[in-house]
Amino acid sequence: MDPKALSAMLLGPVLYATPHLLVCTVGLVLCLMRRPALGAAGVYASVGFGLFIFGSLLGLCGQVWLLWMQQKGEPSASSLAMGMGAFSALVILLHAIAMGLLIAAILVRRPARAA
Repeated sequence: MDPKALSAMLLGPVLYATPHLLVCTVGLVLCLMRRPALGAAGVYASVGFGLFIFGSLLGLCGQVWLLWMQQKGEPSASSLAMGMGAFSALVILLHAIAMGLLIAAILVRRPARAA
């Protein structure tokens, strides 16, 4: 497959993922800079933002794989669907764990309320 054709096909997904990646990168940098002041919340948030970034990059890798396999023309539609399903399931799992860690970071930093 021609690298120029692949990069042209991936321009849309990359542009779609760029704002999310930028926000998560800024969040990760801020959490790492303020980690001593944030304590455990900083660790949870850093890992959460890192998982968001990794999951988004993994999703982009899945789209590259899908386009590459379609250009080869060898696999059947069912094998492509199973491969993309596996990528999607892994990305959804990573994003769910990341969101849970960010929520945990928020809850750790909240002051305890007297009952």
